[in-house]
This record gives sequence, structure tokens and C-alpha cells, in this order.
Amino acid sequence: MGVQIVSKNSENGVLDEKVGTDSIGTNLGFDPAGLGVLDAFFASFSMIIVSEIGDETFIIAALMAMRHPKSTVLSGALAALFVMTVLSTGLGRIVPNLISRKHTNSAATVLYAFFGLRLLYIAWRADTKGSQKKEMEEVEEKLETGQGKTYYRRFLTRFCTPIFLESFILTFLAEWGDRSQIATIALATHKNAVGVAVGAIIGHTICTSLAVVGGSMLAAKISQRTVATIGGFLFLGFSLSSYFYPPL
Repeated sequence: MGVQIVSKNSENGVLDEKVGTDSIGTNLGFDPAGLGVLDAFFASFSMIIVSEIGDETFIIAALMAMRHPKSTVLSGALAALFVMTVLSTGLGRIVPNLISRKHTNSAATVLYAFFGLRLLYIAWRADTKGSQKKEMEEVEEKLETGQGKTYYRRFLTRFCTPIFLESFILTFLAEWGDRSQIATIALATHKNAVGVAVGAIIGHTICTSLAVVGGSMLAAKISQRTVATIGGFLFLGFSLSSYFYPPL
């Protein structure tokens, strides 16, 4: 039960209309029950963990850390992921203002179901050793050919170290349009934005740190089939939760 605030007009002594703190909390984007932040945090954190381990951004950080200073690679990759998380969360908060909450929730439900089924399909078709080795070879080829060396990169190298900038650009481009970015936007449309952002940032930090510390050896030993299976069921769980427990 929310506490009500009663304000008094100092000029005529008339009590103004009562304002409930529940409505204030809702307007600010927080769950009045106090569980919105934790719910959004754990949903976002678990989504990032199962989406990013063994993903292209994970492999980019792992391979770059083998040939460049780990601290520089890690800082560049995390900077890109933090910027992407803030942008994605912001987009998630803007969308409900452009489209009705009912429609955004329906879209999120469909997206979660799509990602879940797609991951389960990937797990079913996965050649555990071959697919991961092939993905690592493709990412390594991108690094060797210097993909991402554009005019903007040459301009920015005057202000940032080339290694930091390469790590930032490659990670940002790999993450743009990735399922974790789209899922972050979808989560932010109907869950607490602060919880989603913090959960995603911590999840990215853990995954990228593991990639940098463990290198390609860790990436090669990760079973893509297992990660995809867990991720598939997790996204399907998000879809069911969004369908049966839509936001008010």
C-alpha cells in the first residue's frame, strides 16, 4: 500500500490533491514493490552471460589479447560495450513513448521467442569443435586484414592509442545488431532501466575479462552447443514471462 503525500497551499490553506508515492515511483520507471531493479538486473545479467560467452565479441577480445597488452584490449572492449549498453537501454526507454506499452511488450515476447528458438536450432545443428574453430578463424582473418581501419579510425588515432581504438571499434561493430544488443533494448522496454544497464555492464565485464585472461584457449574449449542450449531456454523463459506477466 503506497503512502500518500498531502501538500498544503500556503496562500489559502487549502489542502491540495493527494499524490500517491506509488504513482511517483511508476512515473520514474521504478517498480513500487521494490523488486523491479533486482528482477531487471538478474534478467539482464543472465542474458548477457549466455549470449556473450563464445560470441564474436568474446573471440575478438581473446585473440587481440594474445598479441597486444591485455589491459589496453580490455579497456577498449569494455568501453565499447559500456557505450553500447547505455545506448541500448536508452533506446529501450524511448520506444514505449513512441509505441504503446502493449505493442512493445508483444514485440519483446516475439523477439525472445525468436532468439530462444534460434539458439536451440544452433545448438541442435552445432558441430561443437568445428563450428567454434571456424568462427575463431573468421574473426582472426578480420583482425589480420585490418577490418575497421577507416578514415575515422585514422583521425582518432591522434587522440587514442591504435590498439585501444582497434579493440573499441571492432567490439562496437561486432556488438551492433547482435542478439544481446537487441535483447537489451527489449528488456529495457518493460523492465527497470537501471537494473538492465547495471546487469548488462557487469555481465559484459565478466565475459570480456574471461576472454582477455583466458585467451583463445578458453574460447576453443567452450562448448557452443551447451551455451546455445542454455541461452535458448533462457530466452524462451523471458518470452513466457513477458507473455503471462506483462507490465502494468
